[in-house]
Amino acid sequence: MAQNPYVHLGWNPVPGQPGEVAKLRTQLANSANALQTAYEKIDKLLGESSFWEGDAAVGFREALDGDLPKYMKDAHTSLTQAAGHLGTWHDGLTSRRELAHKYDAEAADHKGDLKTANSRHEAAQKDPDLKLAGRTFTEGPELEAAQARLNAANDRLSDAVTAVNNAQGALDAVMRKARELEGTHEAEARALATALKDSTKNLAPEEPGWLSKALSWIGDNLTNILSVLAAVAGLLALLCTGPFGIAMLLAAGALSLATMASRLSDPKVRESLKDGVTKGEFDADFWENSVGLAGDLLGAVPGLGAVSRGLNGAIRSTINASEAVSAGQFLGRFADDTVTAANRITTAGSYNPVGNWVAQAAGGSQAVRVGMDYVSPVAGVLTSSYGLAAENIDALDSDAGKNTATGVDAARAGLFDGPAAFSIVRNTAAALR
Repeated sequence: MAQNPYVHLGWNPVPGQPGEVAKLRTQLANSANALQTAYEKIDKLLGESSFWEGDAAVGFREALDGDLPKYMKDAHTSLTQAAGHLGTWHDGLTSRRELAHKYDAEAADHKGDLKTANSRHEAAQKDPDLKLAGRTFTEGPELEAAQARLNAANDRLSDAVTAVNNAQGALDAVMRKARELEGTHEAEARALATALKDSTKNLAPEEPGWLSKALSWIGDNLTNILSVLAAVAGLLALLCTGPFGIAMLLAAGALSLATMASRLSDPKVRESLKDGVTKGEFDADFWENSVGLAGDLLGAVPGLGAVSRGLNGAIRSTINASEAVSAGQFLGRFADDTVTAANRITTAGSYNPVGNWVAQAAGGSQAVRVGMDYVSPVAGVLTSSYGLAAENIDALDSDAGKNTATGVDAARAGLFDGPAAFSIVRNTAAALR
């Protein structure tokens, strides 16, 4: 916190640094001048290009003409106005700071006077002659002398009280002026803010169109969007057969890896994970991010298994080939073997202990067993969709909702996706031997 330069007032009624304001004003003025120079050069080039004909000339004029010169001119006007407002604020700030220093000096003097007056008042109260009022004297010179001494002591006490009141009144008056100065300063600051805002009115380009807004929204919600897409692709891989199901299996793996990369690229996520590991801060954010990363990794396992087995098959085929294999042939074998491996993964299924237990409890029903395979993918679509919706709909954004979604995802990972991923990794490892 910056030190208060008005120690006798006790607070800073006019916060602000004239030097910083002057520096910003200079920067705005320089920027305005640069825009003006650029505008003049573009205008000159457009004028000189009138003698230039052909497609190149038309392209040149289209590149420089249109809204660009207008925006540059308007921006110059805006920055010039803003620099002028800051100049006015700088002068007013400097003047008010000088007045605040004057009040601070007066406050110091009045505090000194008040201290002196209080000391005088304390001494006058202790004057022994004041005690004469309670004593009895015989009439004559002795009584007259005592009365004179008592009157003098009372006069000194009265003068001391008057001095205290006067000093306190003067100090209160300068403090009141300082408060009024503070009010003026705040009013001027609000006026400056309004003036700076008005300086850009109708001067900036139009607001971004729907495409720009859509791209911005996607960037802000990329992790949640990828998570939803990965969950939907995983569900479609289970629902569909043939080439489309295989494509969805590979897409789910790629989208899960993309979700993980997007999640880890967020500094807040990395900081939350770091605090949990190094400081033991296992809060809701830590568990949400940890479970999310675990889910991303488990969702990528089927696709990674297929790609690993496909790459292994392509390498072995190339090694055992009787003649040289081109890059195109290698990639073709890699694609074919990956699709074959993905088809094996989708048709073979994966180990699902919870599904087996439930099916056995239901009398060994195959329909129940198959239905249990859909529990985790469907729940994944629901929790990921909730995460995306909660980020954009205030009514859905609650700690209870997020914690519930995290709990569901953790249960999916531990009871369904984890064992399934282990089964795929085990089978893949066996195939790579």
